[in-house]
Amino acid sequence: MTILAEVFLGLALLLVLEALRRLPGTANRLVAVDALSACALAACLVAAARTGHTAFLDVALGFALIAFLATVCWAFALRAGAPEEDAP
Repeated sequence: MTILAEVFLGLALLLVLEALRRLPGTANRLVAVDALSACALAACLVAAARTGHTAFLDVALGFALIAFLATVCWAFALRAGAPEEDAP
């Protein structure tokens, strides 16, 4: 069963990398990088299921927290650099 998950994960990784390459704009690329971090998180979970080592779950939890904070920080930085839409 983990082989099927690995195949789908590899396909998702290829699609995300292609989206990262093709999408214009910083915000679109930020979403692609966030999806890439979700693929990395899924890879940690698949590795935990395949090997039975719970250390991969700890790594996945730490990675998820760091990826979330990085996404929030980048979104805040993008919004701070963008001009106000309500300004005349």
